[in-house]
This record gives sequence, C-alpha cells and structure tokens, in this order.
Amino acid sequence: MPVKGRANVDKAMSKLKMIANDDIRGVYLSGLSAMINQSPVDDGGARNNWFFTGASPDTSSERPPNKSGSASKRSLSEMPKIVLGKKFFFTNNLPYIINLEYGGYPNPVKKGTYIKKSKSYEIRSTGGFSKQIAPDGWVRKTLTAMRNKIRQL
Repeated sequence: MPVKGRANVDKAMSKLKMIANDDIRGVYLSGLSAMINQSPVDDGGARNNWFFTGASPDTSSERPPNKSGSASKRSLSEMPKIVLGKKFFFTNNLPYIINLEYGGYPNPVKKGTYIKKSKSYEIRSTGGFSKQIAPDGWVRKTLTAMRNKIRQL
C-alpha cells in the first residue's frame, strides 16, 4: 500500500536541502571573501593570488599584484550553485603566504623592506609577524569563524 502524502514529504525535504545548500554557500562566499580582503597588502600580490577550484588545488603561477584582489574575487565567483557534498580548494601559491599566516620574518628586523620612492628602509614586521596581521594569522581565524557559522545552521 503506497504512503499517502509521500510526494509532499519529498518536496519538503528537497526544499530543506536547497535552503541548507544556500546557507552553506553563503558562509563559503562571505568567509572566503573576507579571507581575500584581510590579506595583507604591500603591492597586492598576496591578495590577488587566491585560487578557488573544485577538482584539485591550483598550482598556477602567480598572478600580477593587484591591491583590490580582483582576480581572486573573480575566481571565487566561479563557485557552483550546489556545494553540499562537494570538495573545494582555496589556495594561495605565493611562497611567503606561510610567513604571513604563521610568522617567520626575521626577529629582530635588521633593515626592513626597501622603499624605492623614499629610498629608505621600512620595518614592516614585529616579533616575526607582519604588522598588518595578528600573530595568530587571519586564515585560521576565518576558517574557525566559518566552521562555527556552519555549526549554527
């Protein structure tokens, strides 16, 4: 004997799944956008070298610096509409991205970064970390915030 109202239950479950998908996709978009925007900016290299991919981590060569991070944001806009049950990668291939997140700059600083315009050196790190970032990074903080938002859904 067929279950009466099964079609309504299936329709309601499908609707809930789409709502959950849209909520999680929103967390991804807002969190990863924040990660781009919070990337430290000197010439814009770190900010413009985030790559969003679905199949495997991107190993592309670096993009030209851009302080707005437009190429990274364009890459993020390629996120598919359906994200539930899928694996994605958000990578930055610059060799110094690890130092920005985890520290590793000389401590104490000997000279600093040479500024062509003023023909002088500027100290841009303290305690081994970029002055633009807290010692516990911005990527880990953003990922933790994203995880917490998803758990609250």
